[in-house]
Amino acid sequence: MKQVARVLSTYSADLFGICSVLYELGGLVVMHDASGCNSTYNTHDEPRWYDIESMIYISGLIENDVILGNDEKLIGDVIEAAQETNPKFIAISAALIPLFMSTDMKGIARIIEKRTGIPTFGFTTNAMDTYVLGGNMVYREFLDRFCPALDGRQAISDSSSISVNLLGVTPLDFSIVGNVEALKEYFKDCGIEVNCCMTMGCTLSEMAEAYKADVNVVCSSLALDGARILNDKYGTPAVLGLPMGKAACYELEKLIRESAVDGKSRLLGSADEITCIPPLEHAKSSFTLRDRAKGGTWIIGEAINAAGIRYVLEHDLGITEVHILCPTQVDAHMLREGDVMVRDEADIEKVLKDAKCVIADPIYRRILTKGENGNLPHFINIPHEAYSGRMYRSHIPTFIGAGFTDWLTSKVNADQDSIGINDIMRINEPYKKG
Repeated sequence: MKQVARVLSTYSADLFGICSVLYELGGLVVMHDASGCNSTYNTHDEPRWYDIESMIYISGLIENDVILGNDEKLIGDVIEAAQETNPKFIAISAALIPLFMSTDMKGIARIIEKRTGIPTFGFTTNAMDTYVLGGNMVYREFLDRFCPALDGRQAISDSSSISVNLLGVTPLDFSIVGNVEALKEYFKDCGIEVNCCMTMGCTLSEMAEAYKADVNVVCSSLALDGARILNDKYGTPAVLGLPMGKAACYELEKLIRESAVDGKSRLLGSADEITCIPPLEHAKSSFTLRDRAKGGTWIIGEAINAAGIRYVLEHDLGITEVHILCPTQVDAHMLREGDVMVRDEADIEKVLKDAKCVIADPIYRRILTKGENGNLPHFINIPHEAYSGRMYRSHIPTFIGAGFTDWLTSKVNADQDSIGINDIMRINEPYKKG
């Protein structure tokens, strides 16, 4: 019962992370579950649904199929849909009920591929893990299969003309409020070519040409395994971090150009070089509630984004005692002493008990308690689409670029942020992009 969320929300599930990464790639994506799961995804977690068509379906699992274990019905339905739509690939993922049934998703995928001749992937998801694990599954399987084997990395002599892949770019972390466009503009201004933006404005054939880039920029922890696969296949180094704020914009370009020349991977905010990208299981933090720091400023969210906010606070604003609470299961090597990785509501409340300032999605304001001085912590709203869905989308700032420093400065120096708990998009309000 400790894992029950009474006050807070939950992050987008692993199978939704799969859907988000695959949305624009031209494949047939099937969530194996009872009807209703698909509407949850497209209504709250997928803003592209209104403008870009995609073949994402629900299997419509019914009670008899659960009792009798009728996998052939799923196989037949997927094959029939594939014959009508001619997808470039097929991907099937499971929700909680198929997990309880011990459904062999990979075995089903092999049968479908044998009968159709279409590349088919089966993902053993559970709808309980967060979207970052689902996204990593896709990157691991797709880059391993679709990217051709080469002899290795071709070293370059200087950093004057380089290109990058942007890994982990989906609306779950970047929404559709201009951050993806700002990210591409940043690299254009730096004179760095974007070879592929995975996976917004990206095709499957462009994804297969990831080997052409000199550096992989990991923009979200949902793509950590993608960087590892490309590093193993081509020796392409990775830089983990985002150009958020003035100092980070300068430092990230510097790290990318250094990695392009010497082939070593780097983390924004760390002096350490990484000789190789470790497997995902080694990026799941051991930082627990027991190790937490007390007081100071706490940032809650996906690890790479949270680390970017911390970089702005420390290097642009000179704020110390800044800590990260990562609830998304993968720390992407961004956490340090005093940070924590917890998901349970009771644990999150304990971590934030002595906080002076909290930077997070507005829903987290509900769990704050008054300190010894009788006041709530200063709260700065930075909505996260993977957490609160469309509710606060209009309040998501453009956090990419040097201008984020000024935005965050104004929020740190202001009174409590203006977004209230009841200030949400009404469920029946017509959709408005941005």
